[in-house]
Amino acid sequence: MRRIYFGLFAVVLVGMVLACGCSSQPAAPSSPSSQAETASAKETSPDALPGMALKLADFPTGYVMVYEGDYMPPDESTLLSDPDYLGGYTVTASNESTEPSSGELVDQLILVYRKPVTRENLELVFLQSYPELATWSLSSIDDPGIGDAGIAYQFMYPNASLNGFVIAFGKGDVYEIFVTMAGDDSANYSLLEDLAKKAAVKLG
Repeated sequence: MRRIYFGLFAVVLVGMVLACGCSSQPAAPSSPSSQAETASAKETSPDALPGMALKLADFPTGYVMVYEGDYMPPDESTLLSDPDYLGGYTVTASNESTEPSSGELVDQLILVYRKPVTRENLELVFLQSYPELATWSLSSIDDPGIGDAGIAYQFMYPNASLNGFVIAFGKGDVYEIFVTMAGDDSANYSLLEDLAKKAAVKLG
């Protein structure tokens, strides 16, 4: 049942990428430009993702944690075969029930993807993480202005009252996707935006 509504997410920690050269000559001091290149080459480790995830205290009163753990992309996604995808972590919370028609369900997906965050890459990662939403009615809404780049959508489930919102953003090689869903057209975009901003602070 969970997979029908969300594709769970995750990602993040700082892995160190070091390049060492061995020679008989003394090593020359690093120049500012080479130091900058080394810094930009660092990858975020998936082991760091749990520290970037929201905690229950970040949600309004009345929410409970439904799931927290490693993210497994859906079968139809190509993320697992993509060498640029390093891993993910996901958190799901609900204010009433795991069934969207009985309350509001919120997912946070954190991914480490070895490509800089751009609008185009965010759209690609979002659709690979939530392929079922691509078959629903998706409407773009204003960029939330979070992180290096961001996208946002409103969606409706065909022939039903289920509706929701998506906010995706990222920084460096860390991508975050927030999805909320509720019945009776009651999904709360303001809540999703507030949670996304709290998560952005954890990215530094």
